[in-house]
Amino acid sequence: MDLTKDYEKLYNHWLEEFQNPDLTDLPPDLFDHYKKIVLYINDYREEKTNELKEKLLKSYQNNFNFLFKDFMKIRKVKVMNSALSLMEIDLDKTLEAEKLLYQNIVAALKGYKKLKGITINGIGVEVESLKSGDIEIVKKPEIIHTSNALSQEMAIESEIIKKNINYLLVRFLEKTPALVGIDLKNYGPFDKEDIANLPVKNAKILIFEKLAEEIELT
Repeated sequence: MDLTKDYEKLYNHWLEEFQNPDLTDLPPDLFDHYKKIVLYINDYREEKTNELKEKLLKSYQNNFNFLFKDFMKIRKVKVMNSALSLMEIDLDKTLEAEKLLYQNIVAALKGYKKLKGITINGIGVEVESLKSGDIEIVKKPEIIHTSNALSQEMAIESEIIKKNINYLLVRFLEKTPALVGIDLKNYGPFDKEDIANLPVKNAKILIFEKLAEEIELT
């Protein structure tokens, strides 16, 4: 095991994940390799009589642990943001746990019964309850030609969603890549100390991941 090469490989993957708005490819065997490296270096012990080697080992341990944890944290935030905004992701690039997280959030958001007979601007809209299998994902941007009726329906549903969204003012604690809010608006990217007013669901994820903190208005 070459720790220098392994560290460089993990660092480059982490950097690509940080800079890329989409998920990078993470095959299960590569994920297992990263885990083995982290477990190996955390379990490795050096004689305390050699202070220089001990400090070097500690530095490697700290760096490997930070990169691996932050790498997985960034991926988790991307998966949750995509699911909350019902944006399609390439599931072939996800781990099984990430895939389940994405699918469960989407199913939960789409599994509620929609209101019937809503009238907006004089237009009556009959919206049927979705079945468990009728989960629609917003695909990546592409040109889609729709009829006027479908366009109206989509606009009406968008207005319904926006009216039910609450926002939270947060301060970013770390540099954070751009995200898509559940209101389908693009936010970011953000630098440390940036302040933004985000949908509560997105804000809570960032706060939970310790990427941001709530600003309490008094």
